[in-house]
Amino acid sequence: MKILALGGCGAMGKVAVETALDLDPTIEIIIADLDGEAAKDFSNSFSDNVTAVQANALDSAQLDDLMRPCDIVVSTIGPFYMFGSAVLEAAIRTKTHYIDICDDPEPTQAMLSFNEKAKQAGITAIIGAGSSPGTSNLLAATALALFESPKEAYTFWGTGGPLDASDDDDMDLSDERGNPTAATVHWMEQLTGSVDVLENGELTSKAPLSAVTMDFPGIGSDTSYVCGHPEPMTLHRYYPSLQTSYNLMNMPGYIIYALKKATKNVRGGAQVDVKAASQKLGNILSEKSMGVIDTAKYIGHMLKDKNRTFFPDLAALVIGDDSDGNRMSVGVHLEGKMKVDDMAHSTCVPTAIILNMMTSGAIVKHGVFAPEACVDPDLYFKQLGPYMTINEGFDEKTILRITKHHG
Repeated sequence: MKILALGGCGAMGKVAVETALDLDPTIEIIIADLDGEAAKDFSNSFSDNVTAVQANALDSAQLDDLMRPCDIVVSTIGPFYMFGSAVLEAAIRTKTHYIDICDDPEPTQAMLSFNEKAKQAGITAIIGAGSSPGTSNLLAATALALFESPKEAYTFWGTGGPLDASDDDDMDLSDERGNPTAATVHWMEQLTGSVDVLENGELTSKAPLSAVTMDFPGIGSDTSYVCGHPEPMTLHRYYPSLQTSYNLMNMPGYIIYALKKATKNVRGGAQVDVKAASQKLGNILSEKSMGVIDTAKYIGHMLKDKNRTFFPDLAALVIGDDSDGNRMSVGVHLEGKMKVDDMAHSTCVPTAIILNMMTSGAIVKHGVFAPEACVDPDLYFKQLGPYMTINEGFDEKTILRITKHHG
């Protein structure tokens, strides 16, 4: 089995490649990157079944030549508004199966529109095979399977608890030169302008950072905030009875304060304003750059957060009717954390697992799909378990906690 890893020597791509080889050392991987020397250096750390090539993903002819001899292309290159559709179209032209980690709503919609073309080409294309979207979708699918008629589906991500002294360092908001990272800029893009959510069974625009307070079964009540992400637009595609779906951040109060302050002056998602907001966010969340007002807000939110009931750091909640027609809510979350608990591993260990499921024949549907439409959640979470530190009382085979409330 031959895999083309586009962007395979980037921070995300490296984890995808390493984990894929951990799961199946026999696969052949070609690491393709704009930085050919970096790709070669990384490939040299493996055996002969890993090679490297310099590649420009905007060169469609080169993409076609690279994909033709490959069985699957795994794309971890962004931004996906630039690369998503172009790489997927090349995969369709060359009849190469496709996996990516797209977490942008607009490219997600565009790539889903290629579903029929992918079917005709006889390929499987899975978009958003990361953490959120990705693991979050499969948490939701686990809950959705328990309903006769699900009405509401929410995906959550956050810190899982209050801020501590190291959290601002762990967030990696700025690079070594003090400039906002691509992930920070992307975050700001999903919190400015308007975002798509599902309301009354239709996708509609909603202001980002809108507050939503709800009860999570077995945990309690807390307030989360709307963020632009693909989950609401894909879940209802496969579960048409859904009337409401949001992707929500469940964060410490000071982070929400910082996000609102940083995005306050962004006009309609203008890129120059988004970059300025990204820089401002880094300053607000850095102890060295905090002003007097920020410091006071920080202390105030820290005190309030001590009495809050935070939701798990990655979770899903579904509300609807059970098989007897009674109202029920179901929460699903992981009982543990990644052994290497950073953004790259949270995102791309899932990518490698889904790749392994594809190479082993566990995914066979043809078309363009979000993970919840073609990935078996039970098999996926079984493979995710060994990469997690499981909470006491659970094991690798039962890493999910499912909580229910009737009425």
